Amino acid sequence: MIKQISYWLDRIWRTLATGFCFAFFFLGALVISFTCFPLLYLWPGSPLDKARRARRLICRVFGFFVAMMEWLGLIRVSVHNRMLLQQARGCVVIANHPTLIDVVILMSLVPHANCVVKADLWHSPYLKWVMRATGFISNENGEKLFNSTRQALADGDAMIIFPEGSRTVPGEGLEFKRGVANIAVRTDAPILTVLIACEPLTLTKGEPWYRIPAQRAAIHLEAVEVFQPQAIISRYDDKPAAARLLTRYLQDYFETRLVSFYDRHNKRH
Repeated sequence: MIKQISYWLDRIWRTLATGFCFAFFFLGALVISFTCFPLLYLWPGSPLDKARRARRLICRVFGFFVAMMEWLGLIRVSVHNRMLLQQARGCVVIANHPTLIDVVILMSLVPHANCVVKADLWHSPYLKWVMRATGFISNENGEKLFNSTRQALADGDAMIIFPEGSRTVPGEGLEFKRGVANIAVRTDAPILTVLIACEPLTLTKGEPWYRIPAQRAAIHLEAVEVFQPQAIISRYDDKPAAARLLTRYLQDYFETRLVSFYDRHNKRH
């Protein structure tokens, strides 16, 4: 009886805390947009300097938000090879995308992060000001996306891109789109691979925010390696063919490693 009461009290608490975090995130975005960003943009510097100030602020705010979620008992985060993320510059950072919060966690760990985001966020009443201030790149226009990404990589940014384009549907396999491979093929940018595991799953695609798991979610993130895509596609002169090959390679790469990654962390718990 006591265990049941404790279980339901914990469940109610985490549901309320999750709702609080969502409200905090969106209202916080508005507060920062109309207070901090204008102050940052008053400082002298180029448009790139100002966008980078805004991104560094977002990195710190996201770090605080993740710590708050841990303190509230919603998630537990572990990070392996953190240094690879902190030192990432001029490369494409790719990861699988099991849960909504992994975006925030990953961006909080990459100080020089830029990001390709859904075009919908540029029209969000809460987040559009963040998108504009930081100079994050919309996926709405393919050619503009590529040109902006190429310039960001040349400027030394670490471009965070989720090859699936959206969160993984629970119970379904990975389905990488060709965007990341096209960027890598056309820019020769190195790729930093990141594995993310979440057990039990939470904030997945298609699930309402209040449908929380039976216990606190453990999120494991591991920066695996940096590799040069040319090592895989060097024999292909045709760029579309090279992009198709690289996409298949990356999907196989993640599918193979995620199986052992989940097994390894499940055994620990």
